[in-house]
Amino acid sequence: MKDNIDPAQLRLKQINSHIQQPKITDYPVRHYASTDPGARLKDKVAIVTGCNSERGIGRATATIFAAAGAKAIVISDLASDNLRKWAEEIGRRYPETTMEWKSFDASGIGQCFGR
Repeated sequence: MKDNIDPAQLRLKQINSHIQQPKITDYPVRHYASTDPGARLKDKVAIVTGCNSERGIGRATATIFAAAGAKAIVISDLASDNLRKWAEEIGRRYPETTMEWKSFDASGIGQCFGR
């Protein structure tokens, strides 16, 4: 390493080279992971918490899971203002994925599903 290069600046440059720009699609939420259809989650069922927010990670995660071939996804949040809308939206985009929504406190998830 050359003496005139600041190690912190070099590390920041290396990290920056790994960061991707958000993918541009017709979907209103920025995403960095692939949204190409795939089979990564084929025949899997996912429960995603924290999905009520318009720009939240939960909504984006559910979308990516559907794109990755999930058989079914339950989206949830304590608040339910947008859950039905997100389930319908994701279900229209990925009709092969069964979408359900449920409002509950994820800290008691076992109780919610009768366990």
